[in-house]
Amino acid sequence: MSVDVTGKPWAVTPEKIAEALRRLVDAAAPTRLIAFGSAATGDLSVANDLDLLVVEAQVADRYQEMLRLRRVLRGLLMPIDLIVTSEALYDSRAQVPGTVEFAARTQGRVLYAGD
Repeated sequence: MSVDVTGKPWAVTPEKIAEALRRLVDAAAPTRLIAFGSAATGDLSVANDLDLLVVEAQVADRYQEMLRLRRVLRGLLMPIDLIVTSEALYDSRAQVPGTVEFAARTQGRVLYAGD
């Protein structure tokens, strides 16, 4: 990823991505973390955000979990679109064109795969 981030403290960088992944793995024990959008296609620039799908074994309330994980990322200065889903929902929706899960499966890049 060759991004000119000079003078752009909010820019997405490999170091910030690595820190976000570390925090999310520690907090959520996901089965997968998948980047999609510009971060996966290599078109990442300082104008982009990190689109990240967090797949967990089970999720009681997706929206509450998204809020909780957003708090985990607090202080990490970069724009992130964070979406949380369960393994079962991911498996079913990843087959449906037009869904985030489909985009993550077909064009995304797995940044973390749990044991």
